[in-house]
Amino acid sequence: MQCFKDGLYNKYPMKLTWKSLFKNKVSSTENSSVGIEETDYGKHVDFYFTNVINSLILFTYDSVKLEEMAPVLIDPLTELYEELQFACTPVCLDTVVRMELITDSMKDELLVFKKEIEEIPTEIWEWEFLDQHETWLITR
Repeated sequence: MQCFKDGLYNKYPMKLTWKSLFKNKVSSTENSSVGIEETDYGKHVDFYFTNVINSLILFTYDSVKLEEMAPVLIDPLTELYEELQFACTPVCLDTVVRMELITDSMKDELLVFKKEIEEIPTEIWEWEFLDQHETWLITR
């Protein structure tokens, strides 16, 4: 897993598993009017927030910078898309908002940005278009 620190991506051993990230913990609902399970997503809020930041940073990079990231990223173009998808997973994004690391208005802007990215035609998700195609230039 990559984390952005001091302007460089660094590899840190992944100590979280999907099971540990998304495991629900039942809490007492005796006094709860809703009577729903509490989750421990808040324990991983820093991880979720890092994903939001990393995804936005990747979108600021031009093709040269993304290519330089190839030794760190599995496939920079895939990571460009997938990081944003993971960062905007509803439970992760809602946790970041609930823990007040971003505001509701920032969340809304991020979701609008995600929608714009999803609307980019697949045929321009190629290296040669990143720095030249109008859609990419406007998006970044």
